[in-house]
This record gives sequence, structure tokens and C-alpha cells, in this order.
Amino acid sequence: MVSVTSSRSGAAATTSAPHTAKDAVSSLVRRLARSPAFTTRQLSTSLQRLSRRRAVAIALALAFCVSRGNEVAGPDLSFTLLYLGPIAFATWFGSMRAGLVLSAASAMASLTSDMGSRKIPLSTAVVAWNVAVQLGVFFALSALLSALKGRLELEQQLARTDPLTLVANRRAFVELAGIELERSRRTGRPLTVAYLDCDDFKIVNDLLGHAQGDALLCKVASTLRGATRAVDSVARRGGDEFGLLLPDTDGPTSEALVQRLRAALGASMKEEGWAASFSIGAATFVTPPRSVDDMLRHADQLMYDAKRSGKDGVRFEVVGLEPALSAGVG
Repeated sequence: MVSVTSSRSGAAATTSAPHTAKDAVSSLVRRLARSPAFTTRQLSTSLQRLSRRRAVAIALALAFCVSRGNEVAGPDLSFTLLYLGPIAFATWFGSMRAGLVLSAASAMASLTSDMGSRKIPLSTAVVAWNVAVQLGVFFALSALLSALKGRLELEQQLARTDPLTLVANRRAFVELAGIELERSRRTGRPLTVAYLDCDDFKIVNDLLGHAQGDALLCKVASTLRGATRAVDSVARRGGDEFGLLLPDTDGPTSEALVQRLRAALGASMKEEGWAASFSIGAATFVTPPRSVDDMLRHADQLMYDAKRSGKDGVRFEVVGLEPALSAGVG
């Protein structure tokens, strides 16, 4: 009884991957046919969301279709170019390893189709040469695409990273704020946004030099990153201003966290001998705001209120309660 059950489960596991790949391809084709307005950008976004396993399964299904076509067409037609599509798909949306494995499998499938349909067999040397050429082309494509993808990912990361402090830049912060706002709308959980400005940063820059000013900014970034959770986001908005995104953080929790950050920043400034303090504004949204701009504008206003009321000040506000709760700490 045990052996029968195992064999059936093994057969189910063997047949599930092709069905999954076939269903994914069919779903994509049906979606394209039903929606004429389905743009290239939307298609690209959908493909980027594919898991590696599903992407490789789709590539295998495509390669299988090409090999069947190669077998039906016979040895007189070369299908080398058609094999490049599945290999490129596996490399770009899967991995270089998947592309290389599929390259070898495609070369073997092409060889099998060619030898099976030839009435007069080719010599061993010719067969070896043909396989070597195909493998060379397939491997080269996979390697080049993998290198290109790595370069593009690096460029995208650099475009979202502040080059001095190595935390997120303003552009990335706004994108992350949009993501967290949508998540807050789905889950109903509170979201806190905090802005902070370094008081008298210009004085430190002028008296101690730009190198010390840059070191101060890097210290602020590392202190914020070290004192926040992994789910929190830290960004440099520009100049001496930083931003924090604190998901699933209510009013009392945000106050405790900001006060802890304030103490950590004060200790790090004192340790380095910098006479710098921070003005902080933190807005906790119990109900999601209308837009990212409204959310960030609220935190920005609180920060400037704290700065105008004196150095080293903090302003808190809970938005979405009636009436809104606000507090200030000198």
C-alpha cells in the first residue's frame, strides 16, 4: 500500500510542473486577447512578478514547443534562433544557472530531433561541431543577458540610494511611502512618518569643514538605521534632512521610538564632539491619508513647527482621531 501511494504522489509531482507552466502561458495569452489595452509596460510588470520557479517552468514549456516544432520540420530547417527565446526568458526571469541548464537541454533536443529525422546520418565530427556551435551561442546569450541584468539592477539600486550615506534617497522614500500607504489601506494598521532636521548643521560645516559635515550625515544615517527595525525605512531627503517610515506603529509606540532615536542621535553627536541637535516631526496616521503628498506634507509641517519653536524639539500628532491628538516636546 505504501509503495502504491508513493508512486501516485510521485506521478502527480511529475505532471504538476508542465500543467503549471501550460496554465501560466494560457492565462497570459487569454489576458492579452481579452484586453487590447494591455500595454507593454503592464506586461513587463506582470512578468517581473513571476516567481523564479514559474518563470523556469514557462521557459521549459516554450523550449518543449520549439523542440516539437523542430522535430516536425525536419533537419532542413534550423531552429537555433527559436531556442534563444526560451533560454533568454529563463535567464532574465529565472537565473543564469537556469539559462545554462536550458541551453544544454535545448542543444540536446535539437541534436535528437536532427538525428532522428535524417535519412543519411552525419559524421561524428560534424555532429560534435554542430552541438559545440549551438552550445556556444546559447551559453553566450545566457552569460550576456545575466551580466546585463546585473548591471541594470545595480543602476536601479544606485538611482534609489543616497551616494553619501548609502540609505534611500528622496525618490526611493516617496516610492516606499506609496507602498506603505497602500499596505496601511489594506490592513487597517497605523502608519507613522517622521522627518528630522539637523540643527546648526551649517555651523558644523563652516567651522569644521565639509569633510566633518559629511561624516556627521553618515553618522546620523547609521545611527537611525541601527536604532530602527528591519521593516522601517530610513532615507536622506536632501541636505541635512532625513525621513523615517514606521509601518504598524501607533501614537504611543511612535513617541517611544522617536524619543529613543533622539537619545541615540544625541549620544552619537556627543561621542564625536559635534554640537548638533535635531528637530523632529512625527505624524501617526490611524486612518490612511488621501495621498502620499498629504502624508509627507503633514510630517514636514510638524518638523518645521518643532524647528521654529526652538532647537532640539519634537512634535507628535495622531491623525485620524477626532479630535486629532498632538503633543510637543522641547
